Amino acid sequence: MRWVEGLARGASDAAPLRALGIAEPERTAKALHEAAAHPDLAADAPRWSAALLVGARPAAGARALLDLAMRCREQGAPLDLARVPQLPGLLAASSALTRVLQRHPDWIDDLAGDPPPPPRTESPEPEWAAIREAKYRGLLRVAARDLADRPFEASLRELSDLADGCLRAALACTERETGLAPPSLLALGKLGGRELNFSSDVDLLFLYDLPAGADPLAAQESVTEWVRHFKTHLEQPTDEGFGYRVDLNLRPEGRQGVLANPVDAALTYYEAFGAEWERQMLIRLRAVAGPPEPSQRFQQTIAHFVYRALIGPDVMRGVREMKARIERERRAAGRDPDACLKEGPGGIRDVEFLVQAFQLFYGGRAPRLQTGNVLEALRALGELGLLPADVVRALCDAYLWLRRAEHALQLADEQQTSRVPARAEARTELARRMGYREPGADAARNRFLDDWTAVRSEVRQHFEALVLGGES
Repeated sequence: MRWVEGLARGASDAAPLRALGIAEPERTAKALHEAAAHPDLAADAPRWSAALLVGARPAAGARALLDLAMRCREQGAPLDLARVPQLPGLLAASSALTRVLQRHPDWIDDLAGDPPPPPRTESPEPEWAAIREAKYRGLLRVAARDLADRPFEASLRELSDLADGCLRAALACTERETGLAPPSLLALGKLGGRELNFSSDVDLLFLYDLPAGADPLAAQESVTEWVRHFKTHLEQPTDEGFGYRVDLNLRPEGRQGVLANPVDAALTYYEAFGAEWERQMLIRLRAVAGPPEPSQRFQQTIAHFVYRALIGPDVMRGVREMKARIERERRAAGRDPDACLKEGPGGIRDVEFLVQAFQLFYGGRAPRLQTGNVLEALRALGELGLLPADVVRALCDAYLWLRRAEHALQLADEQQTSRVPARAEARTELARRMGYREPGADAARNRFLDDWTAVRSEVRQHFEALVLGGES
């Protein structure tokens, strides 16, 4: 860009930025010019300014970059952008992570490399502050690695492994602070499938074995106290952020049920009252931490409930009805599912439900399908000849695009959302976070919208043909 070349000569004219469709051309020009005047940023100004101008919020990114350069110099360690090439793009992409770095400029070193290394997989110290620190340092690395264009699928696994480590530390911390033995901790949902989002909650299930001769009521009170302590401290907002939002609503009997169940009680519930949607939900069950015996016994037994050898047409019917109900309820509540990457037609749920319908139907006879990971299951369906190779490729690509868009939405402010904004400016920001780097804002936004339309159409076409299209 000519404007970038002129920046090195001290130019700060906003007209070229206005022509590019930059949302705040005057403020952006001023912020870039001021940042380029800093001695630790001047030499590399063409490179980082070019990165900011195809970022989500160029003006905010430039101001944050200057602020960090000043903080680093005050601490006697001048900012060296050659070591952290993804830093400018990260500052333009995420207000939440910008605030983290402003509190901890020394964490910039975690971003060294192109790409930086993945988050550490070992559990942090069993202290709540250490858990929060591990989470945010891990998020910084994942975001920087995304900007370095490494395959996005790795992001989902890295975020899940990061959460696993933090949950193991939280379990140990709760055990120490309460003096109570922990239950087994199992994951469901995206964490269970090792496909966590940037700002997902974590769907958890707690199970325990009732010791011989123990008072069931006393044991229940003890484990309930343990779970409440765990959840409260993991979700506690602080100046340093929070650990993870914990969702326990997928447990037996949902909101009405106890917070943790004896293994035998949980198995009895599913045997007597388990619904089709609960079979579908339990596909993603995965043990994470705590005593292994309860989780192993539960997983081995519940597999017969989830994956049956003899299946009737009720499986596909149940999946169809669940998806239709979700869309119907969202519309009745005044929420437009068409704007939702997750629940709308052609969205993430369509891919998940399609795959899970095939898993429920064939999983009892094909153990390779017994995985909570959507992409692994899709590839297995292709290898087993249950889906054509071109359909598998199309669905994998579409699912990754949708998940990347959801990830980019949540990256901005660490908000749990899947809704594409209506404003053109906000859609441009989303396109930029996803890596649409066309020089003009309109071109980037329009290509994003064209791709979204194509992805939704592709997914819905396969969902209608394979799940909605008649009995199986």
